[in-house]
Amino acid sequence: MTLRDRQRALTERTILDAVLELLAEGELDQLSVPAVARRSGVSVATIYRYFPTRDALLDAAAWVPASHAEGVRPTRFYGPGFRDYLVALWHGFAGNLPLVRRQVASTAGRDMRAKRLEVGRRRLGRELEDLGIDADSDAGRRLVSLCLLLGGSLSLLELHDRQGIAVEQAADDVTWAARVLLDATRREVRSAGRRSTGARS
Repeated sequence: MTLRDRQRALTERTILDAVLELLAEGELDQLSVPAVARRSGVSVATIYRYFPTRDALLDAAAWVPASHAEGVRPTRFYGPGFRDYLVALWHGFAGNLPLVRRQVASTAGRDMRAKRLEVGRRRLGRELEDLGIDADSDAGRRLVSLCLLLGGSLSLLELHDRQGIAVEQAADDVTWAARVLLDATRREVRSAGRRSTGARS
């Protein structure tokens, strides 16, 4: 990485850290680029050079709490290593609980979560196809929806923030539940396949 690349990454991180600080203190829908500039010490023009719109700035900020978990992301959504990934991801969110709470309660936060959700839905759908589960079937759609709910920030809020369960234990519980759902769906798909094969005989 060149010196210029390092400087760019540092400036970007400074801007995004300022966004996270401001979001933790105030309303997400009220966040302004000038306020981010004042907090970060980076000019408004520079912020717009990195993030052409306020929405682009918020989109980038939404990924920051999860970014340190990327190094332990498993090759499969609920495969080996998922629990470790979930622990790393949720520690990032737990360190930014005011942001996570505000995302749940604000229009802009719901929009940010919807974008992350769509990425997760596509990825999990592809992985289920590899396991022989049609993600567009009733069983597949149900499994995708429930697994994304289990692994998302709302589960962290419920299990860790509201119920007081440690992040590691919450991740263990969610990993167990996801495996139970996946195994039940596989059995359901196999059973439906046997029934349809028998009906054609």
